[in-house]
Amino acid sequence: MKITRSWWLALVCGLVVVAPAWAGFDNRMDVSKWLSENSDLGFDKSEVAAFLAQTKAKPSIIPIIRNAPERKWVWSQYGKRMVSDSRIKRGKQFVLENSSQLDQVTQSTGVDGAIIAAIAGIESNYGANMGQHLTLRVLATLGFDSARRSGFFQRQLADFFRLCYSQGLDPTKVKGSSAGAVGMGQFIPTSYRDFAVDGDGDQRVDLFHSKADNIASIANYLSRHRWQAGAPWLLAVNADVVKSRWVNAKASNKGQTLGVWQQRGLLKSQTATQWPHQTFNLYAFSTAGEDEYLLGGANFYAITRYNHSLWYSRAVMDIAQAIVAP
Repeated sequence: MKITRSWWLALVCGLVVVAPAWAGFDNRMDVSKWLSENSDLGFDKSEVAAFLAQTKAKPSIIPIIRNAPERKWVWSQYGKRMVSDSRIKRGKQFVLENSSQLDQVTQSTGVDGAIIAAIAGIESNYGANMGQHLTLRVLATLGFDSARRSGFFQRQLADFFRLCYSQGLDPTKVKGSSAGAVGMGQFIPTSYRDFAVDGDGDQRVDLFHSKADNIASIANYLSRHRWQAGAPWLLAVNADVVKSRWVNAKASNKGQTLGVWQQRGLLKSQTATQWPHQTFNLYAFSTAGEDEYLLGGANFYAITRYNHSLWYSRAVMDIAQAIVAP
């Protein structure tokens, strides 16, 4: 192949455009624009720029986010991985060891302790694995070098700096998940800001070190998303009469009463009379064979505000149900 001058110039120009995208976050127009649009980051803007200048992009994060199991797997695959015997066993131990704190937050919020435990189990293996990715690298990469939801991650980056400033943390050393979440409950920075609470009474909200703060914050998150104390988690139905037009593909809080579902033949009469005013939606859970169908109400929906995946919400409830089982 003959290398001409024009071919060589085209190659060099291509390298000039592409290489800096993965190199770092100093001397970049998009970063400068973001800095100008965020007036209060806690740290001085010169300090923020210096932190970003020390940070290198992590392109390997992008396919991890894109290929999350909630996006790629059918329910039977996802459920087999998440609702494991080991996670249930550790969940029972977690509830036993933290019974006092869990009882306290259940009394104040109505959120079941087993649900809190199940979320902690899925998110961080009950605090044993709260993430090994440098959060600043993750959020900067997803905010500036990924087209998908860049605005969202730039907002997370801004709140991450505010969080580090308020907590006295070095932003270049904080570690979390591949999506920029931290703590036992894996809160993204805006959720930390809006829903994290003090659970141990030390007048400080610390999801990095305080188990009590994490437990209380998970409960507060669900409570603020209208968890209904005592309401059912999921209800089995008569799958033989299900019609496709009744099924919701996404989580919804605008469903039908159990009386309506009873009239359609999905429920027994005694079930419908127990919660006459609650509304429920019908969801399909895909398997290698025939789909499974379940009715989810306000509490199922509340968990989907934590993670929008129907698979995730069911896994939480299945683990919680197993935790409370004798």
